[in-house]
Amino acid sequence: MAITHRAKLGVALLALAVFALPVAITLTLKDQGEKGVEAEWHLQSALTELRIQDALEWRAISGRVPLHDVRQKLADSRQRARAELTQAGVRGLSSDAVGRIANLSSLYSQAVDEEVRLLSLHAQRQALAFDNDQVDPAFEQLLPVFQDQAQQLAKRAQRAQLFSDFGVLLTVVVSLIFVSVLQNRRNRAELRHEARQQSDAHYRTLIEASSDLVLVVDRAGRVDFISPSVERLFASNHIDPSGGPAPADAGWLNLIAIVDPQDRAPLSTALLSAAPAGATDIELHITGEHGVRTFGVSIQDLSDEPSVGGLVVTARDVTDRQALQDEMAYRALHDPLTGLPNRTLLNDRIEQALCADLREGTRTGLLLLDLDRFKQINDTFGHHHGDEVLIQVGPRLAGVLRDVDTVARLAGDEFVVLLPNIESIGDATTVAAKLRAALERPFHVEGIDLDVEVSIGAVLSGDHGRDAPTLMMRADIAMYTAKTQNLGVGVYDPAVDSHSPAKFALFGDLRRALERGELILHYQPQVNISTGEVVGVEALVRWQHPERGLVFPDEFIPFTEYTGLIGSLTRHVLDTALAQARVWSDLGRALPISVNLSARNLLDEGLPDLVAELLATHGVHAGLLVLEVTESAIMTEPARAQRLLQQLSALGIRISIDDFGAGFTSLGQLKNLPINELKIDRSFVMTMIEDPGNALIVRSIIELGHNLGFTLVAEGVETEQILTALAGLGCDVAQGHHLSRSLSATAFDVWCARPASALL
Repeated sequence: MAITHRAKLGVALLALAVFALPVAITLTLKDQGEKGVEAEWHLQSALTELRIQDALEWRAISGRVPLHDVRQKLADSRQRARAELTQAGVRGLSSDAVGRIANLSSLYSQAVDEEVRLLSLHAQRQALAFDNDQVDPAFEQLLPVFQDQAQQLAKRAQRAQLFSDFGVLLTVVVSLIFVSVLQNRRNRAELRHEARQQSDAHYRTLIEASSDLVLVVDRAGRVDFISPSVERLFASNHIDPSGGPAPADAGWLNLIAIVDPQDRAPLSTALLSAAPAGATDIELHITGEHGVRTFGVSIQDLSDEPSVGGLVVTARDVTDRQALQDEMAYRALHDPLTGLPNRTLLNDRIEQALCADLREGTRTGLLLLDLDRFKQINDTFGHHHGDEVLIQVGPRLAGVLRDVDTVARLAGDEFVVLLPNIESIGDATTVAAKLRAALERPFHVEGIDLDVEVSIGAVLSGDHGRDAPTLMMRADIAMYTAKTQNLGVGVYDPAVDSHSPAKFALFGDLRRALERGELILHYQPQVNISTGEVVGVEALVRWQHPERGLVFPDEFIPFTEYTGLIGSLTRHVLDTALAQARVWSDLGRALPISVNLSARNLLDEGLPDLVAELLATHGVHAGLLVLEVTESAIMTEPARAQRLLQQLSALGIRISIDDFGAGFTSLGQLKNLPINELKIDRSFVMTMIEDPGNALIVRSIIELGHNLGFTLVAEGVETEQILTALAGLGCDVAQGHHLSRSLSATAFDVWCARPASALL
């Protein structure tokens, strides 16, 4: 009996063990399935918060919501998202997945915060660019990770459910396990239902609050669902094919029918080709009471999703963003005052015209226009009147041009006219004459008639260059020739252009030389002929070229005259000379320094301000600066030159006429100019011993200068005989190789240390 009892007990225990194992396995799988569903629920909730953040970010950049509200709502949504992600990890989402989602969410949040910061600084343009470059990519990188993990959790829950159901079939305790299975399924159904309800609530909140349009349509475009934003848009626009008011339901609506006719074929194609794997993007236009609005549209096929059952169309109004981008693009290519193409757009059109020349065997003309005496209008009537004249110039020029021609403004009072597909340079000069005639008519500004004239330089592709930089440079040379010789219209002439290929290569280095400090100054002493005392120096620019060694100014100064570098060069020379004057003053040797100005400098109305600025920067007395100008430079535009020299003289600067005797300055002009010094042209001084005629000219200049109260300086003193002859004629100051060549500042200090008697 004992054995039988023990056997029965063993059998019972064995049966219990056999039945307990499936029960345990079934219960474990049941628990895993429930946790998987809960993890999927929490992950979907976190994903919903991510979509809410995306909607908030767009509403911020579109300006529809104040930034302080956006920041608070973003912070709340992020907190909820972190909590949901944490719960998903507790319910079974792997720690690696949690960490990856958290890291990507942090990167997306940082990008959104930076975008909001830019918006708070009113940097709309930078914010838009940052949105495209950083925010959108961060969102697009994060979204698939969410979706992939949600799918994996769903699959794991389904597997757990399957195996738990299979385990029930293996257990003997049918009733207990059956109840457990029913309860298991009921719990999972309730969890899924609750998760779906919460997710739907989130999505409804998102859709109702969003300004984006959300529709569900079939492949023929018939609408099954529209968001409230769509209803509001269509109701306000009264869009109804039947002619009546827009109904509350969407059954009547066909998306293809309400878009712009030109967009209907592309939209139909997009609807037919939409797939579940990825969204199809397209741009559509809808006309409403506020005009045509542009929408960026995304279409995805979710027909297999029971809760959707169609193609989801999401549309975002990008009209304002597109208008802003178009406005920024326009501003980047057009002059803000006149609205004409600027240098960037002009260069692009020149390149296009030159490419057409190569393809079709045509020619392109280029006209560079510079208004004469335009600064007088600004000085007399104010910059407002000057701006009004500049605004009227473009339409005047366009009025005599073809539609294919381009009028552009470079800067100041300089304009360029591009003439594609012309026959010869004669055609270009004919157009130039018409342009001059158009500008000769008075400009009427606020009741005042203002007259301007223009100098024009003309070039033709093929004859004068085959690329935009060369044509522009040579048109500038031709314009400068027209201005200096009062020609009105000038054609580029290689005879007046000393640009050999080697020199042209040198020009490419010249711009960099200014930045690298390769342009240095040497100083040639000026000696009082009576006492032998050094009374000043002339600053002479030299180029310490890294390969060619010391390059003298006659090799590179012409480049600066023709290409606009003269302004930068003049500033560099003045800055360096005044810095040296400060050094010598601190050493107790206050020496006047002479600096040469070019004809282009005398057309620069900003020169007096530049000189005053540099004098103040270095703390140098204005009387220690002598500015030398040639007669020919003064004669380029006498009235402007006289006014500018008077402004410089009013600062206390001394004015010297360089190379006097070689030009055509009249006595009347000399008398009216604020001159302190005449420098006798070296061609007369160097030959005055051998040529009695030149000796007579030197004597006459000295007597004339003294009678007008000027100091007389003789250049080109190469021999002792010349120096003695000048002393006999009463000349004040001598300068030349007999006394000293130009020296570096250090060498000049050594030379100056000799006694005065040794200098003569």
